[in-house]
Amino acid sequence: MSMADRPPGSRSAGYKLPRVSDSPLPGPVLGLSAAGPSAVGLVIPGRPDQCLVHDHPRAHVESMAPMVAELLGQAGLDPGDLAGIAVGCGPAPYTGLRIALATAQALGFALDRPVWGISDLDVLAADAAQRLRLESGVSVLAVLDAKRHEVYWARYRVDSAGQLDGLNRLEGPAVGAPALAPAASIVVGAGAERHADQMGPVVGGGFGVDPAVLARLAAARAAAGLAMAPRPIYLRRPDVAAPAPRKRATP
Repeated sequence: MSMADRPPGSRSAGYKLPRVSDSPLPGPVLGLSAAGPSAVGLVIPGRPDQCLVHDHPRAHVESMAPMVAELLGQAGLDPGDLAGIAVGCGPAPYTGLRIALATAQALGFALDRPVWGISDLDVLAADAAQRLRLESGVSVLAVLDAKRHEVYWARYRVDSAGQLDGLNRLEGPAVGAPALAPAASIVVGAGAERHADQMGPVVGGGFGVDPAVLARLAAARAAAGLAMAPRPIYLRRPDVAAPAPRKRATP
């Protein structure tokens, strides 16, 4: 089941998304994302993609590992059957992102399997470009909710229509007020839907970070020999701060 089937700052230099072919999967690949709700996906050669999503955005620690076990059980697989683990590296809220990364790295270490990291915004944009069948030259703004009346965003251009990897990242990832995000032909993502009055034209309805697409994109890039270290993308400081040192009492 795909994400489509479910109901509903600062800027960096341009970055060309790696061009890869639709390489065969090396075997079952697990995808984990905490860009919003906990999302777990499984792609298996010759079988339909499978996904589970926990709708509560603040229950990542309670939901991520049980969802992995449930999804593998539904597919009739043992953890050792996995060929690799893909994880969304954000940008995302601090706690959820750390849980997704820790879960992926723990599985990779325990199973001796590779762990691949990809920006959740890359996955969102690539999925939207394929599902909407966008033509070359169309610009896409992928937007995730960053809370605090802000959004995470990155802007892309379709260079190779019909290919999962056929995007050129022009700006971002960045965080800031919705009204300050750049314009694009198409705007997608939960952050854009939440702030539709300040962004547009917004394509609404089911455009989340699909963990199965994440897994496919990571597997294809890995097949092309691209390094994808699972490093978190932090665009602002966490809410929790270390306490200030106590003042010494005067004698």
